[in-house]
Amino acid sequence: MSNKLRNKNMKQHIGTWEVMVAGVALVVAASTLVTDFSGYFSFGWGFAIALLLGFGINLLLGLSAAELSVAYPRAGALYDYVSAIFSGRKGKFWGTFVGLAFFGMFGFTASGETAAGAFGLQALFQSELDIRYFIVILSVMAVIPNILGIKTTAWVSAGLLLFMLGIRWFFGLAGFMGWGDTGAWSAVNLQTGSAGLLWFGEGGILTAGLALAFWSFVGIEFACSLAEEVKHPQKSLPRGLIFGLVGILATSLVMGIGVTGSAPLSVWQNATEGAAGAHGEAPQLAVGQLMFGDVGYSLMALASVAATLGTLTVAFAAMPRIIYSVARDGNFFGPLSRFFGKLHPKFGTPVAATILTFFLYLLPALYSSAVIDWLYSAAYLWILLYVVFHVLVIINRSFNPNTKKAFRGSWITVAAAVGILTTLVALYFAFAGAHWQYGGRALIVTAGALLVTVVSFRMTDKPEESPIPAVVEAEEPSSIPAFSTAHELDE
Repeated sequence: MSNKLRNKNMKQHIGTWEVMVAGVALVVAASTLVTDFSGYFSFGWGFAIALLLGFGINLLLGLSAAELSVAYPRAGALYDYVSAIFSGRKGKFWGTFVGLAFFGMFGFTASGETAAGAFGLQALFQSELDIRYFIVILSVMAVIPNILGIKTTAWVSAGLLLFMLGIRWFFGLAGFMGWGDTGAWSAVNLQTGSAGLLWFGEGGILTAGLALAFWSFVGIEFACSLAEEVKHPQKSLPRGLIFGLVGILATSLVMGIGVTGSAPLSVWQNATEGAAGAHGEAPQLAVGQLMFGDVGYSLMALASVAATLGTLTVAFAAMPRIIYSVARDGNFFGPLSRFFGKLHPKFGTPVAATILTFFLYLLPALYSSAVIDWLYSAAYLWILLYVVFHVLVIINRSFNPNTKKAFRGSWITVAAAVGILTTLVALYFAFAGAHWQYGGRALIVTAGALLVTVVSFRMTDKPEESPIPAVVEAEEPSSIPAFSTAHELDE
């Protein structure tokens, strides 16, 4: 897509570093402190194996996400990919449905993530105030940079990312070096017992372990929603996504193995289930307390707060752009499209869509602070949407061969096919015995997205005309078949 065909109000001034920061800051969340430590303390060495499997699955996703975002570098991500690949009103309909399903799914994630950070903020101030006050504080702090422009968001995210990664690496290295109060590091502490590794079943590495490990990487594709503001998407997006995944893997391995090896698993399990670990909801706080006393407790609380702020800051950048992109094309509740499809005249940010996202994500977080339960629910639908990414890559390469590509050669379609298979296998095993529990919630979100899409399209007075004609310039002529959308091409 040529620059003149992009939204002329979007400022294209972010590169590889900002893409990596956006992806990593979203992924390396306070909730991953919860899931990583829960995984290591339950499975020992086995969780490192699960992490490697999760990395492989998410790397395949990263490749497909990069391919689509280079072909269609627009703010709506999945919405724009589906709309562009299938074209016409049907393409817009199904694009809106998939985009809103992704938007709704993240409501679960935002709830679990905000609650995880709120526990850290509550612990930091040693306050007895209701956890919901801290949920509101974190949400407000995260949304403010997104009103002020994407560059401000990128700098805030980068600062938070460096701070929280520094604390994670410090604790991991402290465990390896024996600096903490828990003792010298030993590989024996990572062994789960004489029975050896359990691969399947309720407590197996490929079931419960993989469900937790998958969460350590999920969300790297969020950077794709910023593609319309990336200066050189063909280079910056693939590099940023891949570098980000490698950095996440290294951080999870160093922190988890370093900390866990400094004390027996039974010690960690007892500590995290106690008051210091918020009875399993915030095991990172128990880690800090055991290793460095009150100082460590405060450091882990700070890391949790910084991680949540980083995640929510990126989320409030990426998710409103889905609403904005749908509204920009006139497909968000008819007349409301004009309001939500506008950008701030000075900062170039979708302020109305951002504020709407803020309230929609805040409400479920205030309703429940059960971190793990929310995250499992989000992961189920998220994994299914990963399959959609891979399917779209295969279809786009087959029917729209002239779009720009992130990678040369046809191997990317093979990688996408492998991604579909491994993702579905991971979904089956990770939620064995709990498909109805978490899949049921995923079904509710999907049905809600479909209902909103149907209502929105029925409220659209003129299907073929955008209610915001000044936002996107006219299409260029093309000889490409109707299956593709000519205005998305670079050439």
